Amino acid sequence: MMTVDTIEELRAELRECVFTPAERKALEVELAELIRQRNEALAAEEGA
Repeated sequence: MMTVDTIEELRAELRECVFTPAERKALEVELAELIRQRNEALAAEEGA
């Protein structure tokens, strides 16, 4: 699965599903990391 697809899936899950505080925090951390990776890749493409 592409990073952007995973980001959208995690966003949808966070919007629509009920999680424990610990589960929600873990998903938010995962989402933030994927967004960071996506932004790095985009910046690298722009600099190429």
